[in-house]
Amino acid sequence: MKCYIRKISVVSGIAALCLGAMLWSASAVTGTTRHYYVAAEEATWDYAPSGEDRVHGGPIPEPWAGHTLWPKVRYLEYTDASFATPKPQPKWLGVLGPILRAEVGDTLIVHFLNRAREPYSLHPHGLRYDKDSEGAHYQPAGAGAAIPAGGRFTYIWFADRGSGPLPHEPTSKVWWYHSHVHHTEDIYRGLLGPIIVTRRGMARPDGRPKDVDRELVAAFFIFDEAQGEEKGLMHSINGYIFGNLPGLVMHRGEQVRWHLLGMGNEVDLHTPHWHGKTLQFRGQYNDVIELLPRSMVSGGMRADNPGTWLFHCHVADHIAAGMQALYTIE
Repeated sequence: MKCYIRKISVVSGIAALCLGAMLWSASAVTGTTRHYYVAAEEATWDYAPSGEDRVHGGPIPEPWAGHTLWPKVRYLEYTDASFATPKPQPKWLGVLGPILRAEVGDTLIVHFLNRAREPYSLHPHGLRYDKDSEGAHYQPAGAGAAIPAGGRFTYIWFADRGSGPLPHEPTSKVWWYHSHVHHTEDIYRGLLGPIIVTRRGMARPDGRPKDVDRELVAAFFIFDEAQGEEKGLMHSINGYIFGNLPGLVMHRGEQVRWHLLGMGNEVDLHTPHWHGKTLQFRGQYNDVIELLPRSMVSGGMRADNPGTWLFHCHVADHIAAGMQALYTIE
């Protein structure tokens, strides 16, 4: 089946318009075209804005006390191509970029503006794309591989059948996107975020799955802010440490889907654990999930045990370093 698309790319302020045809696989389906407006911007990030260990009470312990503010580059979403009005995001997303949503069959058109001082890009996991929209800087490089400071580019990604959930999986699944110019450095700087793809026929108009009341994303990642010095190793969940992650709140009786993400290197072996509840995951119930770097997994929870509960990595050193949060069932 031939699917004809119009592609608009803008690089360094120069616009190019091309009309082409892409031959999808025989399993491809057509759907909605969704536009996103995402900028890379420099910022200062506070891993513990309260200044406190909100799990156990008291101040942030040494060696992290007084060292929770660090420069970052973040993906921020805007409402339109003017990039003038930021789009509100859930507080619990933290340092992560916006959730980019699709239903199987959809086309995502991501309008990217680089407001930072170094070249950056957008590279998706799981979706289908051509070379120009790969967003990865290596030879041979596509047009979207490295967008210079002040430059723009329009990425076109497809949520084909290979991007979506299989019948035995939940009706939505999570993928990473991140900058892929100076790959490791870009990620540690903060340029990473989630893509959520919903099964064909199971999405609301905004792309969220019909069969759940709430979706939450939790990324377990040790940000290295000081070239290996302990004071700069931020054992974070969505960029927060020692219980400072806000907004993990759900209501009693809700069906909640958790999307869990791992990132980093060999020290980033994480085991997310929920107190008070279990997660339906890969055909069984469990309260501990194994995450390797670049892992992307999804599971379901029924919020039926009211209270405020601990949610943390169960690796001993990571607990001590503050990879902990609180979630509440109201």
